[in-house]
Amino acid sequence: MTQNIDHRRQEVQQIVKNACDQLNSEGVDARNYVEQLAWLFFLKAFDETESRKEQEGAFDDTPYERRLSGDFAWSNWAKNTDHPDEMLEFVDGKLWIKLTSPDPEKGLGNDALGQRFRRIFDNVRNYSRRGVSFARVVQQVDKLHFSSDTDVIVLSEIYEDLLKRVAADSAGYAGEFYTQRHIIRAMVQLVRPQSGERVYDPCFGTAGFLGEAADHVRRHSTLSGKQLDDLQHKAFYGIELKPLTYLLGSMNMILHGIEGANLELTNTLEVHSHNVAEKDKYQVILANPPYGGKMSQELQTNFRVRSGATECLFLQHIMANLAKGGRAAVIIPEGVLFRGGPDQKVRKELLEQFKVHTILSLPAGCFLPYTGVKTNVIFFDRDENGLGTDSVWYYELTNDGFELKQTRKPIVGNQIPDFLAKWQARVEGENTWTVPVANIVAKGYDLSARNPNRVDTYEHRPALDLVQSIRNKEDRISELLDELESILEQ
Repeated sequence: MTQNIDHRRQEVQQIVKNACDQLNSEGVDARNYVEQLAWLFFLKAFDETESRKEQEGAFDDTPYERRLSGDFAWSNWAKNTDHPDEMLEFVDGKLWIKLTSPDPEKGLGNDALGQRFRRIFDNVRNYSRRGVSFARVVQQVDKLHFSSDTDVIVLSEIYEDLLKRVAADSAGYAGEFYTQRHIIRAMVQLVRPQSGERVYDPCFGTAGFLGEAADHVRRHSTLSGKQLDDLQHKAFYGIELKPLTYLLGSMNMILHGIEGANLELTNTLEVHSHNVAEKDKYQVILANPPYGGKMSQELQTNFRVRSGATECLFLQHIMANLAKGGRAAVIIPEGVLFRGGPDQKVRKELLEQFKVHTILSLPAGCFLPYTGVKTNVIFFDRDENGLGTDSVWYYELTNDGFELKQTRKPIVGNQIPDFLAKWQARVEGENTWTVPVANIVAKGYDLSARNPNRVDTYEHRPALDLVQSIRNKEDRISELLDELESILEQ
């Protein structure tokens, strides 16, 4: 059995490589062929889903009516590889109109599914300009089987590798949304999403958190038919600003076996409200919000504490959307933990209204090659009785299993398993400590992870750490100058 899986793994890897090579030979760059493969994967996966629903409907004597039927079904047009120019003409003309037209007669209608198709295909394009080349790529994609667990597992690995490659090639573009898989997994393991809970990511990017949460629920639960249906349609929620990222995330959720995730394409901070009804809140929120961005003053009016920094606004949004008994894990830059002004006001609310129980201090360089900014993961719960924080347990992570360099090669000494083993009992040691909330308040609600067990830290820090620390300070100075410039302009 293992031999068969390994053989299929090699086949799937070769299929995707062939498709990428074909697109590359047409002059399509990495970012664009990931987009091209994503929408082709999406249509192939959707066709398989419709075929499965047809079979189930026939078995239950409840006929299923395809949304993409006849000529528009992948299983029909994708077979026309003997007439490549006709195929390309059909896709660019008739199929694209079907996928994007708001007219119910010409398009897919105005329900949630029709709207999702329009959001995706209004914002992507077909980069193949020659019929022969397009037909070869389609032939490769048609060999994949999204109904096969083996193919989906392998595809999700390959897809993630493609995303990583795109992010590395264009950090300013893709680095805004790609989060390291091992960090995601640790955060999900700690908050433990359960069957029946609503999981939310307000900036879902490529849906790394939502996909890992789905895997976690399935691994740790035996689900009934209704629970499986709820997992598909009522468990996962997300908002994303960028159209291509939205497509990549939507496709990633399909690869994780979730076809009905509730994903919106809009600006989270524009639609934010601090008065969210309890029934609309989420039991689990996982996020790596964009930071270093600036929000215009008119978009800050929806927030209790106004700030130009996107990280400060996203933290408020998460606080406003966490249900009673809910758990949150959020990656934030170091400055949010100690800066004065709006950040301090938000920390005060956070400590008084939520239980901030754990802060995982990540090493500078943990998110290379995208950014060298020092970050932390802050874990907090919303107590059923409205109790606030009593103390915070810190873990100073200096080794996440990878070199703190651009290449990020694996190394021995990964401390993440140690963190996961110790956080619940709040074990104290050389790199762990607990701080009572009174001490935090006395220092101006400063949540910085300053290890009291280390003496003369700077004297013994490696040269790379010192260089990265200087760079981080320069980044912060640049941020402050931008803020000052914005104030002076107004």
